[in-house]
Amino acid sequence: MRMMAFEEFGAFFGRAAKPRMNMSIYRDVFECACGQSHWFDERQIDIICDGFSKVMVACPNDSTYITSLKIKTFMIFKFIGFESLAGTHLTSLQDHAAMRVLRVVVMRA
Repeated sequence: MRMMAFEEFGAFFGRAAKPRMNMSIYRDVFECACGQSHWFDERQIDIICDGFSKVMVACPNDSTYITSLKIKTFMIFKFIGFESLAGTHLTSLQDHAAMRVLRVVVMRA
């Protein structure tokens, strides 16, 4: 997984939309930007937004770490796991403000 600054991370993620995918079928361990592995359960993970076959999630232990996860499937229907594409650590006040704006904009979409 590639760690990057928040601005680069946002550009790398690309189009962000309000989380609308039914994530209940996606359960697996993923590598988090914090350096640990976590169990993905949509009821316990903060899903910030989704994109084409990927989601942006906050670390369940420290919400200042954000990870972009690719949803890996076989023949579109069979879930085979997550691939951690990139991560960022919100360290500055500007990063935190930008994340708040992203959440507001995505939820209004």
